Amino acid sequence: MRLPAGTRDWLPEELAAKRALEASLRGVFAHFGYREAATPSFERFDVIEAGLGKALGEESFRFTDRRGTTMALRPEMTTPIARLVSTRLRGAPMPLRLCYIAPVYRYEEPQEGRMREFTQAGVELIGNGSVEADVEIMLSALEALDAAGLPDAHIDVNHAAIVDAVLREVGLEPHEARVVKGLLGRRNLVALRAFCAAHGTPSVQVLPELALLRGGEEVLERLLRYVPHPRVDGGIARLRAILARAASISMGHRIAIDFALLRDFEYYTGLVFEAYVPELGFSLLGGGRYDGLLGNFGFQAPAVGWTVGVERLLIALERRGGIPAAEDAAAQYLVAGDDRVARALRERGARVLRALGGSEEATLLAEARVRAIPRIVVAGICIEVLDGSRCPVEEVLAAGARDGLA
Repeated sequence: MRLPAGTRDWLPEELAAKRALEASLRGVFAHFGYREAATPSFERFDVIEAGLGKALGEESFRFTDRRGTTMALRPEMTTPIARLVSTRLRGAPMPLRLCYIAPVYRYEEPQEGRMREFTQAGVELIGNGSVEADVEIMLSALEALDAAGLPDAHIDVNHAAIVDAVLREVGLEPHEARVVKGLLGRRNLVALRAFCAAHGTPSVQVLPELALLRGGEEVLERLLRYVPHPRVDGGIARLRAILARAASISMGHRIAIDFALLRDFEYYTGLVFEAYVPELGFSLLGGGRYDGLLGNFGFQAPAVGWTVGVERLLIALERRGGIPAAEDAAAQYLVAGDDRVARALRERGARVLRALGGSEEATLLAEARVRAIPRIVVAGICIEVLDGSRCPVEEVLAAGARDGLA
């Protein structure tokens, strides 16, 4: 039978690797002081639409409950967290540092790195609008990628206010700016050049050149040739602070400014960034500042965060042969005929498989070899599968009581 499009099964070994990767991410979250939160897998659709806007809200899986209320499976985690903070945590001391690892669902065309059901991990720093908060978020993203086994991942950054200022400065009307943002976000230089040629205004003709700007602080200096200081000072100051802090901890070479970087979600108001590795043609991680989102739920508070697709990390690691090693969960003992022995071994920390058939030694040894179990216990005797050495199981239990068996 076929699975629904855009979903997958996880075999035990695959799931163990995924859980190991998630554990490494949780370790980074904890080291930065972020606490895990969880929200329902589905929300009222008006909540999702308030966060994502109508266009992206259309990508959600929707259904109607028996009372006629339209519900939606959550397509991402930032909006549910914003709803949670606005309704349950508005009285909590700020800033809040929250994290999550949870499945999300989007109705989009399945392809590599883009599934309809996938796992999203991330952090949200809510209640502080400072440059320091932006820097913390960026550095936590870099450390998460390091912990995942991708220390060469690089991050592109931009600032929504800079883009908006440039588009106003060259004389675009709001509806024209929306068109250009769409072309920039898709990096469609052919269409952008065609738009500029059709527009005819001389100042607009610089947009294709600006769209190719990418690099370090020199990019900001070049940008200032086109846009006066007062229009972009805030955004430039934040990008400079991020670059300086990254350089101070020897991570400056992993961050570049990219004027064409725009995120899909409507709620971003300032810093935006995405992470990449050479093996993949799509981003691993993305985030930014969304100071207006919580206001949609009646609670004004600045916020910044990032999310990463766990499956995308696994794809990148698989391509370079670096899937995380999962904790060995294989059984250590195959026990026949005595549930009391099996229980006593488990109480001492051992992983025990109970034989469910005959108790003939040869049969048990064969099963243990197939399952890579190093020891069998039969008729009160513990036998090492590899060399055939034997000892009374009481000695194993006594040793386990002193030293542990795991």
